[in-house]
Amino acid sequence: MTFNVEKVPRKDGYRYRIVKNMVVNGVRKRTYKVLPKGTKKSVAEKICNEMALNAQFGQFMEKEPLTFQEYVDEVYFSKYTNYISVTTRASYTRLYNCPGGLKEQLGNYLLSEITTEVLQDLINDYVKEGKSPKSIRNYISLTSSIMAQAMKDNYMKRQELPTNYLRLPELVQEEGKAYTLEQVRVMLDRAQKTGNRTVELLIGICCLAGGLRRSELIGLRWEDIVLDKSEAYIHVQRAIVEDVDGNLVEKQTKTKAGNRIIPIIVDGTVYQILQKARKEHMKLQSSKPDFQGGNSVFIIAKKPYNLMAPTTLYKIFRRFMKRECPDLPCYRLHDLRHTYFSLCSSIEGFSEMSITSTGGHSTIQSTKRYQHPIMQKTIADMAKLEEMFEKTEIVS
Repeated sequence: MTFNVEKVPRKDGYRYRIVKNMVVNGVRKRTYKVLPKGTKKSVAEKICNEMALNAQFGQFMEKEPLTFQEYVDEVYFSKYTNYISVTTRASYTRLYNCPGGLKEQLGNYLLSEITTEVLQDLINDYVKEGKSPKSIRNYISLTSSIMAQAMKDNYMKRQELPTNYLRLPELVQEEGKAYTLEQVRVMLDRAQKTGNRTVELLIGICCLAGGLRRSELIGLRWEDIVLDKSEAYIHVQRAIVEDVDGNLVEKQTKTKAGNRIIPIIVDGTVYQILQKARKEHMKLQSSKPDFQGGNSVFIIAKKPYNLMAPTTLYKIFRRFMKRECPDLPCYRLHDLRHTYFSLCSSIEGFSEMSITSTGGHSTIQSTKRYQHPIMQKTIADMAKLEEMFEKTEIVS
């Protein structure tokens, strides 16, 4: 493929045109681009050279300079975040818009002005402010993604990303906290005495039945829970999260293994908690004309009894711990999941396979739950947790 400039006559004088010569399937073809009247030969030759470079190396011409904020608002978010997960998009939006976030710190810089030095100063400031290494790395990861796309879109000419040579703070591996079995018993006892059905369900399901994630808890529906006398289980098969506008959005579980069956001991503690909660739900559903909770397990305990948001669940738990359990530590909601893993690991003979499969870290297909011998072992292990819980006494 070659390009050359030709001078051609027209009724109103001479004009220049760019000739593109190429061979397609052994046949020579030519195309033309006639330049506007008045274009000088030197300009025509420059355009010809640019077209040749574009054909050989791709679009190389830098577009009109944009600020970081203009590019993110007008291009990046509108074009390149439409197909990422709801939670990832919400995370990007928070990192960008939050006080001290990327919009505030980098928004007024032209993309070409954001150098390694500028970003290193930002990192150092974040460290001084006390932001965690993980948060700082999230800010830089998003910045890198934005600038890499801006380079591909030709809004700046760079050989390498300015994020390639940054010095980032070392990650500190934080171990999840966990409640003891006695503390779980105390929390459950106080939830039952105060009639706090939400916390009762939360403690029972999270600490004694599979350690569900918050989004999985909100995604539970009563048709996912079987409470027969011959068998009982929870089928975790969806998650519900909040998008950037605060709307509740249903999605798949976090991992493929998250779609799982968790066996429940018939007539055990969790079985009884679920049975009582289901009866109350059915009563509300049939007696309240303004009931909007559908068949969801976790609903607001007042009109219009609609589906609970994931953040609301944590607020309810935190308020309960402050009011009813001031003598106990108030951990994160996710630490109830850690509690389940910790309790199961402390039981002699409780297999690792049972822990990972009920917690959603296994690759076992849940549809084979009663055809696979591992499920029988899991049921036996869950009975050990139930037995230990029943033997645990509250120390006054």
